[in-house]
Amino acid sequence: MSDPHQGLARPPLSGLATKIILFVFLSTLTTGGVVSWISIQSTHTQLERALDRAYPAELAVSAEDIRSLLKAAEHELRRHARNPVITRQRSNRLAPLSATAARLLEASDYFSGLAVVDRNHALRMAIGAAQAVPSEVLERSFPKREGDGPWALDSNLDAHGSVIAVPIVTGTRRLGALVGTLRPSVVRAALAQAGPPEADATYLLDARGRVLVGAGAGEGRTGLALDALVSGEPGLRDYEDVNGRQVLGGAAPLGALGWHLAAEVPFERAFEPVMKVVTQTFAVNLAILLVFGFLAFSITTTAVKPIETLSDGARRIAQGRFDVEIPEPKRHDEISLLTRVFNDIVRQLRRKQIEIDSTARTLRERNLALEQANEVLSQLSITDGLTKLHNHRYFQDHLTREIKRVGRVNEPLSMLIIDIDDFKSLNDRLGHAAGDEFLSGLAQILMNTVRETDLLARYGGEEFVMLCSNTDLEGAYQLGEKVRTAIEDASFILDESMRPMRLTVSVGAAQFDGNRKHFFKAADRALYRAKDQGKNCVVADDPNGML
Repeated sequence: MSDPHQGLARPPLSGLATKIILFVFLSTLTTGGVVSWISIQSTHTQLERALDRAYPAELAVSAEDIRSLLKAAEHELRRHARNPVITRQRSNRLAPLSATAARLLEASDYFSGLAVVDRNHALRMAIGAAQAVPSEVLERSFPKREGDGPWALDSNLDAHGSVIAVPIVTGTRRLGALVGTLRPSVVRAALAQAGPPEADATYLLDARGRVLVGAGAGEGRTGLALDALVSGEPGLRDYEDVNGRQVLGGAAPLGALGWHLAAEVPFERAFEPVMKVVTQTFAVNLAILLVFGFLAFSITTTAVKPIETLSDGARRIAQGRFDVEIPEPKRHDEISLLTRVFNDIVRQLRRKQIEIDSTARTLRERNLALEQANEVLSQLSITDGLTKLHNHRYFQDHLTREIKRVGRVNEPLSMLIIDIDDFKSLNDRLGHAAGDEFLSGLAQILMNTVRETDLLARYGGEEFVMLCSNTDLEGAYQLGEKVRTAIEDASFILDESMRPMRLTVSVGAAQFDGNRKHFFKAADRALYRAKDQGKNCVVADDPNGML
């Protein structure tokens, strides 16, 4: 019998070459899918990291605008608190107080209501929107006192959310507090301009994350709790909004008030670049698969090896290796053309990579230059330009730190105020240029005399100040004598005649007794005593009269 299958066409998949080509096709399909998945995941991760870096930075910039608005409102409220009618308030005359408050409120750019709380934390008067605020809220807004110094001037936030209070003081007496309710329209207008461009909702949150004012899609959501944005580590949060949409949100603090600026952006808008990459990747992969499918079913076995070579090159490109260079076949067919195109793409990628590396290097160099410039500016801001000593501002900051430190370790702290004797007459006689040379030379002598643990600064004009750590009054007196003697023995050459000139200084010494203001007054008082005693001497402000 004859074979029933004899004479039938061979199935198209039975040939070895077809099987190999089909295998190459499937391998290419798998490789393309893996590369696409890696590309999409990598793009998603990179975008997520970029958003996590850029979003808080944009919020911080916008928060500075809101912070400036709130600071301006606070300054206006402080200015109102200094109004004579308010500072001279009387318990039996509320009409002038209310009339004055009404005029201030009418001219206010930031507040829709004002209230006055007396020093017994009792509400005396409320007008405008402040009348709708519960009296216990206004009374709790009373500013607190900090330590033994002046009354605290920081704004205070009550649980009501939109209340800012500042103290009403005259001299050192606290008479009460002036309370203002922020105008929502002003804050809402600022919020509309704040936040990242892609955000569709911006909020002003209180310290517990409740919405005080909303703008954009967030308008009308007052009282909504967004506590997740202000708790924990700073950064983006992924959550559902009140409408059930998936959103990304972040918040930036607004300073002492405890408030935050928050913004929300829809998830699909934030990750729109990823969706574009997915679409483009799918389109590119589909085109590549169609091309390779056509080639797989149309070329002969001799095309298998070039295709494998191209596939291997594509895998190396996906791994970030741009040193691929596939030898071009000598024949002129589709494989040869594809090889040339592939090599051209690799060369372009290689050039782009070089450009990216060069740009990154340039950015690093510019960042380094900027950091160096910032360091120079920072140093200049705390240095006196003539004498190269620390300036008055730096001395005050350092004194604050030293006072806190000696309070912890219970060490003595002393101060020397050094003043050049008869400097004005010398300046008038020799000129300001000579005076500047005297100051520079004197600063050099002081720097050579001061100890490593002491701080030397130019306090102003011809006065210098030395802060002596771990030094009692007797030690400060001895150090003052050392300074005075060194200056008295020094000679200054100021003109071409080479005539040596001499200076003397008067020195006042004092020891810190726990009160910063008394500390300065004691040293200054000792300096004036030194001037009265004939100058060129050291006088210590000793309560016991021993020095």
